[in-house]
Amino acid sequence: MSTVPWLSILSACALAQSGELAQAPDFDLHVRPILSDNCFACHGPDGGSRAADLRLDTREGAMADLGGYAAVVPGDLENSELWARVTSEFDFELMPPPESHKEQLSPKDLDVIKRWIEDGAPWSRHWAFVPPQKTGASIDALVAARLGEEALQLSPTAPVHTLARRLSFDLTGLPPDAATLQRLGTTPTEDQWAAYVDSLLASPHYGERMAMWWLDGARYADTDGFQQDELRTNWPWRDWVVDAFNSGMPFDQFTKAQIAGDLMPEATSDQILATCFQRNHMHNGEGGRDPEESRVDYVRDRTNTVGTVWLGLTLECAQCHDHKFDPISQRDYYSLSAFFDSIDESGRAGGSAGPFHRVTSPQAQPHLALAEEELAGADEALRVLGEEKQAEFERWLAERAAAIGEEHQAWSPILPDALRTAEGSVLTVASSDRGVIECTSGGVDQEDYVLEFSARESKDVSGLRVEVLKQGSQGAGYSFSESGEFFMSGVKLRVREAGARALRDIAFHRVAANVEGRGTDEQHGPVSGLLGDDPRQAWTTSGQELEGSAIALLELNEALHLHGDETLFVELYFRSTIPLSHPRAVRVSLTDERGQAVRVVGSTPLERLAAQDLESSALPNPLRADLQSLQKLEDPTWREASRVRARYAAQLEDARRAAGELAVTVLKERDHRRVTSVLERGVWDQKGEAVGRAMPDAVFPEPSGASEAELTRLDLAEWLVSPDQPLTARVIVNQVWQQFFGRGLVATPSDFGLQGARPRYPEVLDWLAVDFVEHDWDVRHLVRTIVGSRVYRQTSVATPTLRERDPKNELLARGARFRLPSWMIRDAALHRAGLLSPSVGGPPMFPHQPPGVWEDVFNGRFQYKPTLGQSRLRRTLYAFWRRNAAPTYLFDAADRRTCSVDLKSTNTPLQALTLLNDRTFVEAAEALAQQAEDAAPDDLAGRIQFMAKVVLGRSLGERELETLTRLHGEAITELSGNAAQASALVASTLLNLDEAI
Repeated sequence: MSTVPWLSILSACALAQSGELAQAPDFDLHVRPILSDNCFACHGPDGGSRAADLRLDTREGAMADLGGYAAVVPGDLENSELWARVTSEFDFELMPPPESHKEQLSPKDLDVIKRWIEDGAPWSRHWAFVPPQKTGASIDALVAARLGEEALQLSPTAPVHTLARRLSFDLTGLPPDAATLQRLGTTPTEDQWAAYVDSLLASPHYGERMAMWWLDGARYADTDGFQQDELRTNWPWRDWVVDAFNSGMPFDQFTKAQIAGDLMPEATSDQILATCFQRNHMHNGEGGRDPEESRVDYVRDRTNTVGTVWLGLTLECAQCHDHKFDPISQRDYYSLSAFFDSIDESGRAGGSAGPFHRVTSPQAQPHLALAEEELAGADEALRVLGEEKQAEFERWLAERAAAIGEEHQAWSPILPDALRTAEGSVLTVASSDRGVIECTSGGVDQEDYVLEFSARESKDVSGLRVEVLKQGSQGAGYSFSESGEFFMSGVKLRVREAGARALRDIAFHRVAANVEGRGTDEQHGPVSGLLGDDPRQAWTTSGQELEGSAIALLELNEALHLHGDETLFVELYFRSTIPLSHPRAVRVSLTDERGQAVRVVGSTPLERLAAQDLESSALPNPLRADLQSLQKLEDPTWREASRVRARYAAQLEDARRAAGELAVTVLKERDHRRVTSVLERGVWDQKGEAVGRAMPDAVFPEPSGASEAELTRLDLAEWLVSPDQPLTARVIVNQVWQQFFGRGLVATPSDFGLQGARPRYPEVLDWLAVDFVEHDWDVRHLVRTIVGSRVYRQTSVATPTLRERDPKNELLARGARFRLPSWMIRDAALHRAGLLSPSVGGPPMFPHQPPGVWEDVFNGRFQYKPTLGQSRLRRTLYAFWRRNAAPTYLFDAADRRTCSVDLKSTNTPLQALTLLNDRTFVEAAEALAQQAEDAAPDDLAGRIQFMAKVVLGRSLGERELETLTRLHGEAITELSGNAAQASALVASTLLNLDEAI
């Protein structure tokens, strides 16, 4: 029996009589979506999966003679096979077939199909492929007319402080300052309001705000991605984008420069730099991958990015076969990709990822000057501390000499409570007094040794010493390998607290050894390999003559205070590809001495002091110098100042490199074009039909009529911004609109195709698109037009009835209200606290993030070190972006691995945890509380109101003030009277209010 009873068909006919669809069905609006959702997968553009040789995505196909019948016979329902199939009583002929797991057509859909056929089956193009036309007088008139049809009207204009805040965030990404709000007052004139908008558009922060939108689409990051994730220096292009928006570069020029700046006549350095847009994709540096496969991926990435950013089409769906829904064939896809197939690139990564453009960025100079100034300050602080320590040295020396005995030993061997291995070898303690641990190998190629040690009493640990001892009389005798050489690929130190199950990793700062060999692989040998866990970077003595033990010293990043009820785990990894290279015997020792003791193999300064006869001879100068260094290192203040100085010194070196010549990946044509082929099933080396360069005719034919051999990327760029091309202006207008409304007029900004959402207000979208082109692609004009409309300026307050009727505000009967993106929340917190650096452009910086993220992702190969000083307080736009470990404080950001134009929003609990606990937000809260203290030192209510005005742009009501005052009092009690921390808690609460974010 049919799964669509005839009763439902009769009901469908009744729907028409009831007036649910009073007007005649519009093919593009009503009919095509039904066919696309239910029929195109088997009867659409993809010839490879087309069933029964029937095509329903074109008029010709739907009405073609298929041997005595046609799917659609205009005006003749009875002889239209489409109608017969969708209403059949029999499963074997019912469409969509039951095995497709698609829902059968609803009564409403059946009514639409029925009336469309009866009306003569009129056909029209998909709305997005029809050139836009400007109808109506303005955005406001178009929206008001639609709302009138819905018996609605525009909401009142938002209060001045709300609208000023909205505008400031939308145009600069920052909140307004108190002076601006005071100047606007409560009833600004239109001229005052226009001047405020103009001031925001003229701000250098406008370009930064707009660049953040563009960088997501450009998949911009500071590393290559994939396993190696090597650094790249493309940030001058990021600054070019900021400058392009700030200088008012028309969008058509902006497009041409980034697609084909290198091909422009007498191309300037900036025009070549602009093409970095299409080299921001990931670069694969994995050793076992064919570079040509990677190169093909890069070409596809560029093609897909053009499809997403400018065309709003899911071109990637045509990589392996004809598009299932949109009129883009696989041949079309590779004809478009041919524009990017002849870039002079090898498919490699890192330093081999050319072509490069060599540039020197003027934006780096201020950061170099700042780095020099900050290092000078750190040097001065260290000098002052050094003088203080010098005055105390003799007393410290006497105390240390009295405390150590003649037989003082800096290193104490671990006597493990438990021993185990990963692959079954047996470990035993051979000499308890000497701490030697011997291994009986299980004959495995790789092995891990794990030593478990219960502290039993509290002790400090500053370093770990690992000794590999010779055993046996033949060969080198270190390991079970044929050569006798060992290859140690990593060391881990972990602690488990009493009663806990989880282990805490202890980070190492540096490593040294008494020998470094060289294995068969050039990467083997250096002891630095112990700081990671890469089998290709193992420490060995191979190739070096050594009589005794091989010794490695690992200095802890921070000294560990090991409590008596804690357990220490030492893990030694022998995961080299050289088999049986795990050692026959090892010894592991701990020390609490700092400095030279954990950095140089040999006797430590205190061991040498213990051997001195201080009554009969003077202290040797070298030993005195070493002891003075140790004295300083034992002082926490000195250690912190020394650490800070070292970081500033490293930052200065980074700043010097940034101020030098940089290599930016750009586009450059080969001398001879590659032959581009359709790739069968999308497989990179399965080449089919050769194709030339061409734009997809289904979107808009190439207007010049140039031959495939003559077309260049510059022609493609011209085509993208041709005034008659129907997609680009619409797509870009939609992306800009969603920045200000939280949602585009088309809710699927990356898909204007048949499976994408239809525009909520097609007339508004088309009006803005045409107006954008008419005003020479002026982005500022577009922005000014949107934010100057009554639609934009509405209050976001809505009645319960309106919220229930239109929960997503699709009718635009009220102002937009949505959560700020995480980058904007961070910048706003710093700005409100008076901490945000106004610096525009320059090399990337490293904001605070939780420790260990990079180390965990990369097995210790990369360590994240937050920037010290003023540079860390720059806008999030300038934050370093590691592609495989994106910034943790950006809880709703695009991953920057591929092009993304969708606006992301999230309510993840991680957001609240970040805003309450991340060091940047804690610093902002403390600084804001200090501002309030300075403004009203003896007035708690005044301090709270001060913070509220800074954060919310308004004064608190009586109940709000009472709540925060009570919170402050409770915090004073909880924090043992610490008023500063209590005020910071109030500041943090304000910064985390829903109204603030």
